[in-house]
Amino acid sequence: MKTSRISALALAAVIGLGTLVGSAQYSPASAGNWDWLSNKNYISCLQLFYSGDFLMPKNLTPAQRAAYHENGRRYCNRTYYGHD
Repeated sequence: MKTSRISALALAAVIGLGTLVGSAQYSPASAGNWDWLSNKNYISCLQLFYSGDFLMPKNLTPAQRAAYHENGRRYCNRTYYGHD
């Protein structure tokens, strides 16, 4: 008796999860690529400052590296959009 309840609950969970996942819409923005933005120069600027560690001294702490990345992001925003 207890096994049938557990299997019925598991079946209901599988059907509910399948319905939820099946109803979700695909979004290219959540796929991890940058194509959804039309300003390619802005994206290139962001990628340069995110991965461009050549602009930083080698002995920075992780917090200092994060600050450099944040300053680079702000530079890109000011350059291409006129604000931080």
